[in-house]
Amino acid sequence: MVQPLDITQYRNAYEPEKVQCASTEEMQPMEEIIGQERALRALRFGLEIRESGFNVYTAGAQGTGRMTAVRSFLDELAKAKPRASDWVYVHNFGDQYEPNAIALPAGKGVLFREDMERFVEETRRALPRAFESEEYAKRRDETLKSLQERRTDLIARINQRAQEQGFVIQMSPIGLLTIPVINGRPVPDEEFINLPEGVRTEVQRRRDALNTELRSTLRQVQEIERQGAEVIKNLNHDIALYAIGNLVTDLKEKYADVPEIPEYIDAVQNDILENLQAFLGADEQQPGVPPQFQAFIRELPFRKYDVNVIVDNANAKGAPVIVEQNPTFQNLLGKIEREVQFGIFTTDFTMIRSGSLHKANGGYLVLNMEDFLRNPFSWDGLKTALKTGKAVIEEPGERMGFITAKTIKPEAIPLDIKVALIGTPMLYQILYRMDPDFKELFKVKADFDIVMERNDENAGKYADFMCNLVREENLLHLGRDAIARVIEYGSRLAEDQQKLSTQFAVIADLIREANFYA
Repeated sequence: MVQPLDITQYRNAYEPEKVQCASTEEMQPMEEIIGQERALRALRFGLEIRESGFNVYTAGAQGTGRMTAVRSFLDELAKAKPRASDWVYVHNFGDQYEPNAIALPAGKGVLFREDMERFVEETRRALPRAFESEEYAKRRDETLKSLQERRTDLIARINQRAQEQGFVIQMSPIGLLTIPVINGRPVPDEEFINLPEGVRTEVQRRRDALNTELRSTLRQVQEIERQGAEVIKNLNHDIALYAIGNLVTDLKEKYADVPEIPEYIDAVQNDILENLQAFLGADEQQPGVPPQFQAFIRELPFRKYDVNVIVDNANAKGAPVIVEQNPTFQNLLGKIEREVQFGIFTTDFTMIRSGSLHKANGGYLVLNMEDFLRNPFSWDGLKTALKTGKAVIEEPGERMGFITAKTIKPEAIPLDIKVALIGTPMLYQILYRMDPDFKELFKVKADFDIVMERNDENAGKYADFMCNLVREENLLHLGRDAIARVIEYGSRLAEDQQKLSTQFAVIADLIREANFYA
């Protein structure tokens, strides 16, 4: 038989006398996450265990403070962790279409970029000075003197030999010609064919012999010129190396703790030595180029010495905590930008841009699973990155199998990251059953409860929450009676007189509305 309820049983009143203060003004703000002890234990386990696959899915109803709790928890956890590395992309002198990635200690990425800019500027000043010096001109003349003498001697000897054989050597657009001299006068071809056959035969015999000697002499002259070019190249190499040697050594010593950088600086030095003309003629006007593009063309050869800092942790206080609100493919995985040069789309390593995965590398990435429902390709990209342990920046079209224009393929960056997904219990069940990768990549589930026990301890935490809210949002303070009524409302929201709701977003809205009417 149904028993009638007494009017006092309709609600479980919370006596104002139980509140430990007259108003929230007397209370001290607390940063504790309320009513989610079990979820926080799971969260701590998933985020602190280092084995792969132990990423966290935080399940709970909206309004239970999932995002706030996860962010607050991660901020505290990250403070105790070391700062993550900076990451830069640099030109690959072996293959310009595959830029190299380099990790540096936190804060050194921008410093390295500035040092490289300074190095290039000083090199552009030092090299012209060295090659315009009297010392260089003197060494160049001394180096070439003996070769020039040998070349002059060979040419004089072949001219003498031609004269003895009755010929003169003339230069023409098609090469050297041997012209017969008869009766002290050069005979052109149109006159030569009218000479008696016997004379023509004898002249042709001597011409063939002379041409054989001439070809041998030309080969010797070409070898001397080749030797001269090699000698000048070696001299230029030595002069340039002397001019920038200290700059290179200082830079390598400064970054000796990063093995990839001395190797990169050696490659930069070799490229400079192979392209000295770019530094020696840097201020010359380029023929056929409009004046407005002259500066751009002059600077273009030096662009490959830039350093593209894609992750900068100089101002970080600990490990990074990144909350990605819009996980599109490019926001999450990075992108390669393009620019128009003379009507053509071009790109290079300086236009590589990082995504959230790169920024959170060495720390934590927080994502809302519902956002992936609008970005399915991002979900596949995230899973691939977690499975391979690498962040690859690529064109979305390549992942989907579309044919795209030739572009760069940046070196993949190794990942050391923990991902916290936030979503509903229903989405968790769907993913667990339908996506075989999900259970392997998100092995930890942190369930956020929607209710907690109603007792004096938790009622006190409710009051702490009210204190935090009014102070953070500059609301009117709640008195003892108001605090008690909000606690009662928590039971009403939980639909259980012995429970309190953990939907603090709803509780906060109630207080904001009351503040407005007050």
